[in-house]
Amino acid sequence: MRILYVASDQVVPGHTGGSVHVLEVARGLASRGHEVHAVVHAQPKAPAEEPYAGAFFHRVRWTPDHRFFRFRAAGVVESLLERTRADAVLERYYNFGGEGVRAASRRNRPVVLEVNSPVVDHPGSTKAALDALVGRPLRRYREDMCRRAAALISPLAEIVPAFARDKTTLVTWGANVLAFAPERRVPALRAEWGAPPQSTVVIFSGSHRPWHGVHVLEAAARRLVARDDLYFVFVGGERGPARGFRGRHLGRVPYESMPEVVASADVGVAPYDPSRLGQLRLGFYWSPLKIFEYMACGLPTVTIRLAPLTEIARDEQEGLFFTPGSDEELASALARLADDAALRTRLGQSARERVVARYSWAVHCAQVEAVLERAVREGATRA
Repeated sequence: MRILYVASDQVVPGHTGGSVHVLEVARGLASRGHEVHAVVHAQPKAPAEEPYAGAFFHRVRWTPDHRFFRFRAAGVVESLLERTRADAVLERYYNFGGEGVRAASRRNRPVVLEVNSPVVDHPGSTKAALDALVGRPLRRYREDMCRRAAALISPLAEIVPAFARDKTTLVTWGANVLAFAPERRVPALRAEWGAPPQSTVVIFSGSHRPWHGVHVLEAAARRLVARDDLYFVFVGGERGPARGFRGRHLGRVPYESMPEVVASADVGVAPYDPSRLGQLRLGFYWSPLKIFEYMACGLPTVTIRLAPLTEIARDEQEGLFFTPGSDEELASALARLADDAALRTRLGQSARERVVARYSWAVHCAQVEAVLERAVREGATRA
């Protein structure tokens, strides 16, 4: 197939989970023999169009240059749809997107909507209350995207409107299990970080927004300050020494360097705090990229006791769990892992096997491919 993948607000290559997702899906579909044209946001010094990672990337811009106005890329997207002669459109959902959906509708091409964030409003949403005051135009706009789509893919049915769930396929996200692997471990990195020899290095990677729970991990680390065999490394956020515990903040790290960074640690932590984000009242819909990458590198994972995280890294098989927000329980789990090298090895080996079998980008792209092929087949039948 020829596929136009519309993710106009994402910068590729980039540091965010969204940019990694778009890159891996474009690369993965291309590796399965499809001609993939990915529409992403323009960036300084990058070519407007270039072959990259097996796919072809088209970098677009609109005015004003803010993702709120992403819908204004519609004309460019429609031109690309015609020029590439795409058989189907895959669009990454955004509240103010829809440019791929509308272009596909006008050109009578099937579109699959990739829903990674809620289309529905969460209980108590201020945005929903304001929208209701003016007749709910935002809700109608979002729901129109779902109605126009031939199919949707999502990790969680509850974030999709009820009327669209029958045509929604639930999919898993994943990790690049070729790049992220135990063999990428670099002992010299640990010395650069200041980790003592033979210490258990605990890593957190990702955004430092409140709902990612960095504050919970830092509080747990302070509880363990008396232990000189534990060292904490944080990727993302500010750069500098840790305060009140043994460790270091590495700041932003180029994504291409992350496999070595993750593999050089011993334990991965994803201390999410759902109470800090209202949208998570709908359910945990995030793609836990950090967990997949920890597992791919053979690290045991410590995260919150909440589905679907408890299905990805199973308790006492690939990881350990704690009650959301409980730095005391998190500290206890980390102390247990530091005390038991055999447990770390067992959990880490199982984690690697599980993510390769069930949560790789290859598995995800096979799921997406099946939905796209069905949409094209059904579209041809209707024509």
